[in-house]
Amino acid sequence: MANYSIPKLEGQNYVSWANDVKYLLMERQVWNIVDEKEIEPKLDVSTDVEAVKEVKNFKAHKQIVMSIIYLNIDSSHRRIVERIDDPIEAWKVLKTYYQPDSKAHHMEVYSSLMNCHISSEESISLFPTRLLRIYEQLRDLVEDLSERYVTFQLLRYLPPQFDSIVQTILRLDDVNLSIKMLLPN
Repeated sequence: MANYSIPKLEGQNYVSWANDVKYLLMERQVWNIVDEKEIEPKLDVSTDVEAVKEVKNFKAHKQIVMSIIYLNIDSSHRRIVERIDDPIEAWKVLKTYYQPDSKAHHMEVYSSLMNCHISSEESISLFPTRLLRIYEQLRDLVEDLSERYVTFQLLRYLPPQFDSIVQTILRLDDVNLSIKMLLPN
C-alpha cells in the first residue's frame, strides 16, 4: 500500500483536503462507505457465518475510513469530529463546518471564479483544471449553474497568442461551449 502525504485539514484548505481524502479512500476501496453506496449488512436470526463475517468486515472498513479522516485533520481542528465514530456523519459535519451553505460562502466561491486568471508562471494546461475545480465547487452550491460562464472565463484569460483561436471558438454558432472540450486530454 502506498504512503501518501496529504496536507492536513486546517480550515482554509477544506475543498482540496476533501478531494485528496476522497481519492485516498477510493484507493483503499472504502469511499463507498462515505458516499453511502455501501451500507452495513443487516443481521437477523437466520444469519449464517458468512453474513456475520461481512458485517465484521464492514465495521472494520468503517473504522479505517474514520481513522483516515481523523488523522488527516490538523490536531487543532480534530475537536470537531473527535466524539463521532461514524465516518458518514463525520464527513457531513466537516462539510457543514468548513463549507457552510451561506450567501457569503457562495459569494466567495463565485468571486474566486471571476478573479481566476492564468498567472505568468502557470502552465497553460493547469489553468483550465483550476477553473474546473472552482466550477465544481460552485456546482455543489448552485445546481443549475451553466458551464458556459466558466468556459468564457477560460477563454477570457488565455494568453494573447491564443486570441485567434478564442475568436474562432466564439464565432462558431453550433458549438455548445464546454470547458471539458477545451481541457487537454
